[in-house]
Amino acid sequence: MSEPSSRFVEGLPRLHYLEWNPDGARPIVLLHGTSANAWWWQPVAEAMRSAGMRMLALDLRGHGDSGWVRPPAYSPADYADDLARLIETLRLDRPVVIGHSMGGIAVIAFAERYRELAGGAVAVDVAISSGQRRNRFLRRLKTLPVVRYPDLATARERFRLMPNEGEIAPAILSAIAEHSVTPGADGRYTMKFDRESFSGSDGIDVAATIGKIDIPVLLVRAEMSRIMATEAAVRAVHSNQHVRLVTIPNAHHHVLIERPELLADAIRGFITTLPQ
Repeated sequence: MSEPSSRFVEGLPRLHYLEWNPDGARPIVLLHGTSANAWWWQPVAEAMRSAGMRMLALDLRGHGDSGWVRPPAYSPADYADDLARLIETLRLDRPVVIGHSMGGIAVIAFAERYRELAGGAVAVDVAISSGQRRNRFLRRLKTLPVVRYPDLATARERFRLMPNEGEIAPAILSAIAEHSVTPGADGRYTMKFDRESFSGSDGIDVAATIGKIDIPVLLVRAEMSRIMATEAAVRAVHSNQHVRLVTIPNAHHHVLIERPELLADAIRGFITTLPQ
């Protein structure tokens, strides 16, 4: 598969997205997690290159090459509204919407708010249950100092995942690092996301929202995840007849770059169960 096209949807905020296989028969829209960007989906797009699908990966507001928002507005509902704007602007016909981590929480919010716009939803390794400890951690992220790197090589070398775990191929990690930083006016490199996007919580009651969704939903859990608890995932399945669960073996939270082929298989399998 060739490199994706880079495109924009005008408006406030301006939204950037990547697109693979624009002539594909079935559209799917991909959302990344907090502090990430659309390029994180490149390995999954490569793994799905023979599936004949039109794939679009959105930079969430405040991330990648999409616009930042002042005053800050980075809730799952805000992300869901942007996703709806993308789908309506491009006139996508009931795409399958897929999100990882915070992007998965945005997809859950979207599926409950805009069910008529989507043919199905996939939430990958999301925090279904949360608590004060997690909220304190999310608030602390906003206070961390902004790191500036003298050059791209240094930024790529010092790039780390959060959480920093999993067996990620060095080439994949290097490519993501390169797409995750941008030079400033002084020539030094910083990360391409707004610190204000760390809102201090997950923004919605994820479990309760899953219970209200009435379109097909696939929950994908990484077997070794510390984010998506098995018990919470099982309860979510029992709460809603439209929800099913798949576990990716030998995978950590960043499953989309650690086990992209297995995640692509899970997505394809789910899509085959949906009405054409």
